[in-house]
Amino acid sequence: MKVLHLSDTTLSGSPIRIVDVLNKYSQHQARHIVWHPVVHQWRKFKLDMVGSTMPKDELLSWLDWADVIHLHNRWQRQEIFKHLGVKPPKKPSVVQVHSPRDSEDFGEEVASGLPLAIVSQYHVRQWPEARYIVPNCVDLNAPEYQRETPPLRTMPVVSFAPSNWNGRGFESKGYEIVAPIMKRMGLAREIYSQIITSLPHDEVMKLKRGADIGIDEIVTGSFHISSLEYLALGVPCFANIDSQTDQVIRKLTGADTIPWLIANKENFKSRLQAIITAKSWQEHGANSRAWMEKYWAPEWLAQQYVGMYEDLK
Repeated sequence: MKVLHLSDTTLSGSPIRIVDVLNKYSQHQARHIVWHPVVHQWRKFKLDMVGSTMPKDELLSWLDWADVIHLHNRWQRQEIFKHLGVKPPKKPSVVQVHSPRDSEDFGEEVASGLPLAIVSQYHVRQWPEARYIVPNCVDLNAPEYQRETPPLRTMPVVSFAPSNWNGRGFESKGYEIVAPIMKRMGLAREIYSQIITSLPHDEVMKLKRGADIGIDEIVTGSFHISSLEYLALGVPCFANIDSQTDQVIRKLTGADTIPWLIANKENFKSRLQAIITAKSWQEHGANSRAWMEKYWAPEWLAQQYVGMYEDLK
């Protein structure tokens, strides 16, 4: 099976991670064409093919090559179809939604009649009509997820990588609450505060590999790819996982536990201080990596997508 992924932007590297996992851990072939590779200069992720720089005949040949079309966030509004002046090929296809429902008008995607796949995070609660719930991918075996556990420090490195520190809610990940707490705790010599912004993804990962405790977000009741990166590194990670997200993850993976450190905007500081006082972050980190190896293994990730593609035919 040959699967072509199409997206207008890199979408935090999600499509290319799926492609990498499929190519490495399944018998199928996958490629990704992104139209605009960089939205902001610091949001740089690994690339496969850049549509805006490719000749039209080459773009058409890739559409012909595919057995399955995996569309990300948009259906016929994809820039590749606008550029070529064609409609999406009549092949088995799926639209995967990565953004909250209220972030843009997804009416065309809902009306397309194509099956919808929703990433197994915050978005599930907004898309009850979705046919598939799929995981975001991190390849535990890739070099960026390997590290030596740092020595047990008196002051842990607490790491936080918000997507948009100027916003609120989903994208800011609670920056307006988390950042002041981290800065005060840093000044009080309780932690080394590591707030990661405006860096390409490979540099973000270098910093995360040196962290002792990670923070994803404390506002939506869910988590982002950032969580999965910390957990894969064996870095315990705080997130505001509510009962709905908890149930989604347990059902998807079959796990009877979840690996996150749970905190919301009211209790985040006290729960962070409890981990620091107990000096238990290494134990939590080892448990985090072990959970990922058991329930988020790359072979399992690949099969979630292969199963979906086979169901489309």
